[in-house]
Amino acid sequence: MWGQIAGAVLGGVMANKSAKDQRRANQAAIDAQMAGFNLAKPYISGMYQGGTDALNNSLDTGYYGGPTYAGINPTMTDALGSMEGTGRAGAADATNFMNTGRGFANNYTDLYNKASGDMLGNAINYASANSEPLLRNAMRNDYRNLMENQLPQTGLSSSMTGNTNSSRRGVREAILERGYLDRQADTSANIQDSLINRSMLAQQGQLDNMTGANANLANLYGMGQANAGAGQLMNVGEIRRGDEQGFMNDARANFDGSRDFALDQQIKYNAGILNNAPQSVGEVPVNSVDPLTATLGGMKAGYGFGGQYGPMVTDFFTGGNSAATAPPAQTAYTGPYNQYEPQVYRGFG
Repeated sequence: MWGQIAGAVLGGVMANKSAKDQRRANQAAIDAQMAGFNLAKPYISGMYQGGTDALNNSLDTGYYGGPTYAGINPTMTDALGSMEGTGRAGAADATNFMNTGRGFANNYTDLYNKASGDMLGNAINYASANSEPLLRNAMRNDYRNLMENQLPQTGLSSSMTGNTNSSRRGVREAILERGYLDRQADTSANIQDSLINRSMLAQQGQLDNMTGANANLANLYGMGQANAGAGQLMNVGEIRRGDEQGFMNDARANFDGSRDFALDQQIKYNAGILNNAPQSVGEVPVNSVDPLTATLGGMKAGYGFGGQYGPMVTDFFTGGNSAATAPPAQTAYTGPYNQYEPQVYRGFG
C-alpha cells in the first residue's frame, strides 16, 4: 500500500517537472517565432488605427464640392462678342469682294488680246491722226518767215529790177519753198516718230495698269473666297463650344467623383494599409503540454508501478523479506463441493 502511494507521489512529481520543462521549451520556441511580429505589433496597430481614422475622416469629409472649372470670364465674353460682330461683317464683305472681282478671268482674256495686238500699227495710226496740228504749230514761225519775209523780199528785189516776173525770182521762190517743205518734212517725221513712241509707251503703260488692276481684282476675289470673317466666326463658335464642353466634362467628373469617392477610399485603404501589413506569422504550434494532466498521468503510472514493484523496493531499502510478512495464503474455489486449492502469494519469485 505504501509503495503504491510512494510510487504515485514520485511519478506525479517527476511527470509534473517534465511537463513544465517541455511546456517552457515549447513556449520559448513560440516566443522566438513571434518575436518579430510582437516587435512590430504596436506600430502595426498604430498604422491600422491611423489608417482607419484617416479613412473615417475622409468618408466624413466627402468628395470636394467646390468649383472645379473656370469658364469664360466677362472680358472674354466681350472679346468674343466683338470678334463675332467683326466676323459677321467680314463674312458679308467677303461675298461683296467675290462679286466685285468675279470677272477677273474674263478680263485676263481681254488683256491677252490687247497684248497680242498690233501695238505699232496702232501707234502709227495714232501719229498720223494727230500729227497735223502739231506740225502746223511746229512750222508756224518758218511759215510766217517764208510768207512774210523771204517771199516778199524776193518780190521787192524783182520790182527794183523792173521785171517782177523774172525767172530769177521764180527760181528763188522755188528754192525758198523747197527749203520750207524740206524742213516741214523733217519736222513731220520727228513729230510722227515722237507720237509713235508716245503711243507705244501709253499702250504698254495702259496694258500694265490694266493687268495690275485685274490682278488686284483676282486677289480681291481670293480674299472673298478665304472669307476670314467666316473663319473668325468659326473660332468664336469653337471657343464657346469648348467652354460648354468643359462644363459638361466637369459636371461628369464631379458626378463620377462623388459616386466613386467612398469606393476609392476603401480601395486605397485596403491596398495601402491592410495589404502592406503582416497578415500572419506562419504556422504557430499549440503548446498543448498540461502539467496537471501530466501529474495525474504520472501519479497513475507511479501508483501501478508501486503496486507491482513496491515490496521489492521496500526490501531494497529496509533489508527485510516482504514474503515473511505477507498476508495468509488465499484459497480459491475450485469446484462445486467447496474444495479450495491454496493460492500462496510468493512476491517477486
